[in-house]
Amino acid sequence: MGTQSNLYVEKEDGSYIGVFCYYDGYPEHMLEQIGHCSPKELHDNIIIAGTKGGYRLFSPKTGASEFLEDSQPDYIYSPDDDGHLGIDYLYVKHLDGTIRWRKCMSDKWHIEKEGEGR
Repeated sequence: MGTQSNLYVEKEDGSYIGVFCYYDGYPEHMLEQIGHCSPKELHDNIIIAGTKGGYRLFSPKTGASEFLEDSQPDYIYSPDDDGHLGIDYLYVKHLDGTIRWRKCMSDKWHIEKEGEGR
């Protein structure tokens, strides 16, 4: 079983859109990959992944992203909801470039600011 996560991006209207990621959801991997994308790039990636049921692996920095290839689109909309059962981490990229993340079942959000070593 992989380290599973939900990945969100903030939209212009202040709402969120996200997808499920099956593998490599640990912060050391995801923060680097999310930091590689602008909010618009991440939004566009999420839209594509959602049409395929989400990500098997989110890895745009290396061009190695893989999709679940599910026949049903799957999007998620609230980072305050743990969403899918079994999720280990939640990640939210904001329009200002900051990334909030937390371990599921924890109320403590961590914040990574754009340009901070990743």
